[in-house]
Amino acid sequence: MTLVRIDHPYLADLGRAIQSRRQDLALPQRRVAGYVGLSVRDLAALESGFIPPQIAENISKISLDKFDTILDWDPGTASLLVKDALISVTNPNGFTIAKASTGLDRSTYPRSAWIRLGKAALAARLALKMTRPVLAYAVQSSSKTMLRFEEGRVYGDPRTAPPGDYNSEKYWLKRLSLLEMALEWEEGQARQILDGAAS
Repeated sequence: MTLVRIDHPYLADLGRAIQSRRQDLALPQRRVAGYVGLSVRDLAALESGFIPPQIAENISKISLDKFDTILDWDPGTASLLVKDALISVTNPNGFTIAKASTGLDRSTYPRSAWIRLGKAALAARLALKMTRPVLAYAVQSSSKTMLRFEEGRVYGDPRTAPPGDYNSEKYWLKRLSLLEMALEWEEGQARQILDGAAS
């Protein structure tokens, strides 16, 4: 008999987000599972979304905040994923309005523009033999935030960003002049790159 996979209604979104973030950070399942107090089997089930009742019970006994710590998420991210999933089951219409990305993005520039600028900044930094922490200090930011910037992970609205991965466009627009000075760019060059007029 073929088993039909059914995503757990409250934990599937959390599991997918955990798997994606864990892989981005190159963390083995064993390390994450041990930190939060689950078995590797339980974590694997959570990430797959196919969660038998016994494993769901095990997951309910742990502190979801531990996922925030080990995965370097903003505090409360894991709990929010479960809360949003619960809302989606009990009030689908309300959830759709809260979660849909259409119409919520207040970005001045599309993601492709931020990806283009991030790549240009990374290339310029490497050409200057500058470390990421040094550039982060120059633009009054953190190394982690600078990494997100170089990867183009900048969003106009937190609701359009992956869980725990919000990197504000407004935050970066205020730092473009500092970025230009640190990378020895001409004044306005960052905006030109965003606009697609320079690379």
